[in-house]
Amino acid sequence: MRRLFLSAALLASLPSSVGAAEVAPFDLAGPVLRVMVTHDGQTLPIDQVPQLAAGDTIAVRADLPKDQSAHYLLVTAFLRGSTNPPPDKWFSQSETWSKKGRKGVSLVVPEGAQQVMLFLAPETGGDFPTLRNAVQGKPGAFVRAAQDLAQASLDRRRLDTFLVAVRKPIAGDPDRLERITPLLARSLQIKVNADCLTKSPELQASCLLQNQDSLVLNDGHTNAITDALSGPGVDLALQLSATPQGGLGYYSPYIAAVRDIIGLFGSIHTAKYQYIPALATLDGDAMRMVLNAAPSFHNPKSVLVAALPIVAPVRIPPLEIAEPDLSVCAQADEILLPIAGAPLVYATHYAHDLSLRVAMPDGGALDLPAVPDVERGGLVVKTGGKIPMDLKAPIKATIHGLWGFQPFDGPGIRLQPARAGTWRLASGADPARRDGNVELVGGAAACVTRVEIGDDNGRVVNWKRLAPDRITVALGDDRRAGAAIVVRGPAGFDPDKIVMAGAPQPARFSATVIARHLERPPQTTPVPILLDGNDQVPADATLRISLRAADGMRFTSHETVEISAGGSDASALLTVAKGLTIADPRVAIATIQPAAMLGSSAFGPLRARVVHDGVPGDWLPIGTLVRLPTIQQLRCPEDQAAPACELSGENLFLIGSVSATPGFENAASVPDGYPGNAIQVPRPAGKSLYVRWHDDPASTGRLGQ
Repeated sequence: MRRLFLSAALLASLPSSVGAAEVAPFDLAGPVLRVMVTHDGQTLPIDQVPQLAAGDTIAVRADLPKDQSAHYLLVTAFLRGSTNPPPDKWFSQSETWSKKGRKGVSLVVPEGAQQVMLFLAPETGGDFPTLRNAVQGKPGAFVRAAQDLAQASLDRRRLDTFLVAVRKPIAGDPDRLERITPLLARSLQIKVNADCLTKSPELQASCLLQNQDSLVLNDGHTNAITDALSGPGVDLALQLSATPQGGLGYYSPYIAAVRDIIGLFGSIHTAKYQYIPALATLDGDAMRMVLNAAPSFHNPKSVLVAALPIVAPVRIPPLEIAEPDLSVCAQADEILLPIAGAPLVYATHYAHDLSLRVAMPDGGALDLPAVPDVERGGLVVKTGGKIPMDLKAPIKATIHGLWGFQPFDGPGIRLQPARAGTWRLASGADPARRDGNVELVGGAAACVTRVEIGDDNGRVVNWKRLAPDRITVALGDDRRAGAAIVVRGPAGFDPDKIVMAGAPQPARFSATVIARHLERPPQTTPVPILLDGNDQVPADATLRISLRAADGMRFTSHETVEISAGGSDASALLTVAKGLTIADPRVAIATIQPAAMLGSSAFGPLRARVVHDGVPGDWLPIGTLVRLPTIQQLRCPEDQAAPACELSGENLFLIGSVSATPGFENAASVPDGYPGNAIQVPRPAGKSLYVRWHDDPASTGRLGQ
């Protein structure tokens, strides 16, 4: 991890014991310089130039306000190592207040130069020789300062890019920071506090912006393009950075070296001059100085010190595809290439004129413009419909662009063609999967834009890429036979429709009733109730039935037996834990207590069925559930000529009619829902009365012996 808010080696006015953590941040706007660089006949603004080369022409001028009252002398110096003072001819000056000086200076990078320093010094007598002598007298201090300033400026640009993205107000998107922060961290090599993303959306931004001086992580490529030093001095600095006093490598070696060698440059501070480092913020040809101390125009006057890119061989950014096995659709309107490994691609304009160079089937090449998008973590490529719609096979493409003046090729990818009519159910795909997912194969997964269930304007469903030619679709419970999965691709392609045959129904468990036993509790009332039919099941009885599994089927103890009474919605389930006994794999015994299991309102045709793996079998009739009244007394007048008797008891509404004869001639009917405790009935011809029941009018019973 590297600190951003550092001192340059030229801050000799600070005591050597001052730690880097106490240095003021760079937050003061300084003067603006305009810088253009020409290399082999091509001219670029300074924000597109990562490194310089011998022979390059540098045009520098100060862009000061018209009412600038203080006169600044612009001094440029080429450096060639910490132990090799530069010659006088490597220095130049420009009086920025004069007509000639307002045009700036034109410099040619000499052979052997490694750095370029820029000084803005207040006008005094002998200012140019004084600055030149200071550099020639202590070249190592200025070499180190040039490198530190260049490194810090690049780190600052990475941080600024992160801060701009986090601070950007986007209304109506509360999940934005949670979505883009991991991409910002990957793209810019920024350390992110993951705990911030667990906070409410309105608190996330302020949390992410804390401790800004420790957000930027060490990045090998950024270090490489600012490191041009070699020799014993650098070795010493790197050794110092590995000591406890140097932070044990906790900071970048450049910053750790500044902390430990800053005292070596105290002699630079004179009664006339003090030096203020300036970080460079680049925008086109504008090089805006950002200071950490206010300049002084009284002795010791402040000299502003900035650095241009180093003079060294070009270091191409090590771009890499951030997602393994990336699959890209050739005919998509927009392609996002996830790129990592080079934060400066996102934080600077060093990489420019980027494109995706597509190798076309006819042997030609097609360049599609590519733009870095740090919030999306990649290069955004607009195809503009330039790739043929009838492309049959995958084609190769390579990221191409310029790094400063140097053309480069980045990683390659394969573009998959969209092919209508190629999606189908995967071999062995089971629409009945319990998770509700079904797999499709044959098409280009990269070209899928949306999946729906149903025909036109169907319900959008979630899907996920499994392989370049395979996806899984989350259908949920919508897996009916004849339903269509609609896979949509890029504009201009007809959607694929895959009609499902429907989930195969599991086989129903088939069984037969092979035995039946009915057991009634003892009757304690004075007037017993007798049932004439074997099919009738009194509600207070216990019914046991034996079920035999059909050929090829077996009881496994995981079945349930459902009991239902047709005269109501009442039903109950028997399991091996309650009411169901597996005699052997072919026979099971179900014990049914209707009143307890189905309630007092259940009556009518009684039936049972076996449920296996959630699939119910056919209903089996097992009797007719009949609720019976409680008869307390049958009282008849002593006069044998009296035609009627009185029958008393409870729940007499369960009697449909009462007759003295089995043919039910002159029967007495009981009104529906009769709530009384006594009814008039015919005098019995013998010892019994004949009864038809409310719950089963087709069956009869008897009252008495």
